[in-house]
Amino acid sequence: MIPPQLTQIAIQEIIENIWDSFLELEIQPAADNPEFPTTASLLTGQVALHGDWQGFLTLVCPKIIACKAATAMFNIAPDALGEIELRDTVGELTHILAGNLKSLLPAPSHLSLPVVTDGYNVPDNETTVANILLQCEGRLLQITLFKKEKSA
Repeated sequence: MIPPQLTQIAIQEIIENIWDSFLELEIQPAADNPEFPTTASLLTGQVALHGDWQGFLTLVCPKIIACKAATAMFNIAPDALGEIELRDTVGELTHILAGNLKSLLPAPSHLSLPVVTDGYNVPDNETTVANILLQCEGRLLQITLFKKEKSA
């Protein structure tokens, strides 16, 4: 069962608060349900949620937005950033988001460490709880929450 507090609106509010307060980047809902550009230069962060409710969260972020976020997080000039900082940024943002969602889940609940991969790596064979498209600096981000069935 999906906890009633895990609404798409609640998840979107958490994301907007993180982006606004932590990164000071404006983020808003994407207009008109656009097609996500899966061939763009992207990083995908994933964090598993374990406990009474099991699932995982993915954050798909264009590298150009990861660069802006890394600049804000590390207070480093964009030209001084490397691939490691971009991956660390996407992993940390995914983990922060999952941590905020964890507070809405039944206890006990635990998070995995984030895993960051190149490209668009969102499964299509899992139960989707929420799929949110947001826009930051004219680029789309995708946040998806999946539910996994408990293993016996």
